This record gives sequence, structure tokens and C-alpha cells, in this order.
Amino acid sequence: MGRTTYGQRSLLAIGLIALCIGTGDFNTQVRAELESVGTTKKGMGEFFIVRADGIEEKLQGNGSLPLYEGDVLKTQTGSQALIEFRNGIQVALNENTEFTILSRWEKSNGFTQILRLKQGEVWVDTQGGPKPLEIETPVATAAVKGTEFNLVVAPNGQSTLTVIKGIVEFGTAFGTCPIKTSSISYGNRGKKCTNPKPLNVGPTVAWTNGIRQ
Repeated sequence: MGRTTYGQRSLLAIGLIALCIGTGDFNTQVRAELESVGTTKKGMGEFFIVRADGIEEKLQGNGSLPLYEGDVLKTQTGSQALIEFRNGIQVALNENTEFTILSRWEKSNGFTQILRLKQGEVWVDTQGGPKPLEIETPVATAAVKGTEFNLVVAPNGQSTLTVIKGIVEFGTAFGTCPIKTSSISYGNRGKKCTNPKPLNVGPTVAWTNGIRQ
């Protein structure tokens, strides 16, 4: 048998790469080399992570799966989940919730984690001092100042923000409102967020008791 030429070796290498891509091994290896932005902590019921490459992973019970920018997190009816980002921010997902993990980097402000909340309900605790996090809904944005809060997105996009402690800048295209401890505000399409009203926040976050234990 004759020697393999440089051109033949190149074609062989290309073929192996194509095979890896086709089997998903290449995508898995590339994703493993990326830096994760956080991890899962717990899943109750059916909790899914859809990776940017389309691969779907599932978590039931305690378990640590890495999270990456571009991941879509989903819970089904009767399911919940708890995740934690590298900077210590914890996020709980109630049932029928879906959001995408994104980020933004600015020279003046550095790195900001972004959750694009399509539907459902999330509880957020920054676990200490101010940490950059924004949650985008179809009608509003909640910019965290170092706090604990709950955010619900209804099927029509209406966004309900309840601040347990701290301050959240809650804004729509028509203006921004600082929402403080033990108060609630609503964001609706085509309107400024409503003025904050005092609220007993305990019942609002009662759903998190099981997933946070």
C-alpha cells in the first residue's frame, strides 16, 4: 500500500470532524471547554435544559449540571427547579416556567447576567450585596440592586414584581420605577409600571419552600 499523502490526510481529518459533529461528540467537547455560568442545584418533577446546540438534558432530584450562556431552562406542570450562578445568585423556577440565559458586557459596568423570561414565575436571591442581574420579560425589565424578589409573567405578558427585600429597578419602554421592600408593581404592555403598593410578601413566595430546602 502506498503512503498517505498530505491531501489524503487532510481529507481524513475533515471526515473525522464531520463524524464527530454528526454524532454530537464535537459539540459536547466544545461545550465542555466553555466556561459555565452556573449549575443546577435541584429539580422536582420534569426540569429540562435545552442547550444551544439543541441537545436536551433532564434533571430530577438533587444534581449538578453545568449551565451555559444560550441554555433554555424549562419546567413542566407540577415541577420546580433551583439553580445557582457563579457569583452566588440563586434562582428558583416555579412550574410552567421558561427562560434563556444570556449576558451583556459593558466597559463601564462589566459583566451582567441576563435571564430572558418568556413565561412563568421565578424567585431570585442575590445572596448578599449588589450583583449585576437583569430579568427581561415581554413587557418589562427588572434590574437587580442586591435583593430578593419574585417575578411572574402571565400568558398575555403582564409582569408582576414583588420585592421581598432590597430594591429592584422595574422598567418598561415608558419609564422605570424603583420597587422597594415588601411592595408589588405591575408591568403592562404599552404602559409605565404601576406605582408600588405595600404587600404581605409571605404568601407570594410560599411556593419556594419545598425547592429551597
